[in-house]
Amino acid sequence: MSTDSSASGEQPVETTDPGSVDADGAPFLQQPDDGSGHLELAAELRRLRGLVAGSTFEDVHEAVATVRELSDHLEKVGTRVNPFTYETWGVPEHIGANPAIGSRNPISPPLEPVVFPDGTVRVELTLGIEYQGPPGCVHGGIVALLFDEMLGLANAAAGSVGMTADLRVTYKSPTPLLQPLRIEARQIRTEGRKIWTEATLHTGDTLCARTEGLFIEPRGIRDEDRDKPIEG
Repeated sequence: MSTDSSASGEQPVETTDPGSVDADGAPFLQQPDDGSGHLELAAELRRLRGLVAGSTFEDVHEAVATVRELSDHLEKVGTRVNPFTYETWGVPEHIGANPAIGSRNPISPPLEPVVFPDGTVRVELTLGIEYQGPPGCVHGGIVALLFDEMLGLANAAAGSVGMTADLRVTYKSPTPLLQPLRIEARQIRTEGRKIWTEATLHTGDTLCARTEGLFIEPRGIRDEDRDKPIEG
């Protein structure tokens, strides 16, 4: 597999201005499909991931050989992305590899955020057994990961960019697997380079967890990068 240190020169992923949407909200993050089949491949690998994590088998040696052959093929035909040489944050290679929202990453659910006029960012999702912690429940670390991402998206919706400095999660009730979940995030306030953001996680009317995060805006951030989904 070759390595392209400058990525592919694709344009940054687009986000939606909360002020331009109606009360029903609108998709916030637009991850383009380049027509290569990459997104379909990631979707099938998510399906495979769930089957492997959530099934038992008598003999899958033939399947192992098939998957190994596929991995060898992808290693030959793919162009490796260098994560240290993105031309700017927010390009498809950057967002696509994200473990929470990356449409190209089989690890991600992925989140599909919707933004509302008041700047609230919401996702609705269902998590399978591959995200299990306690039996039948989502792993607490996965909850924290999703919260961190959602806070970053809420900051982007507010026109802010911040790196995570402090993330405090309060777990109120077990987060169930295989049940509809809803996460809502919004920016609270800013003070200089400091940004405070909060979010909640519900299943139905039950509050499963809530969080508040402190983010620090990187020095020298460009104005054109402020509404990109940049966080960490």
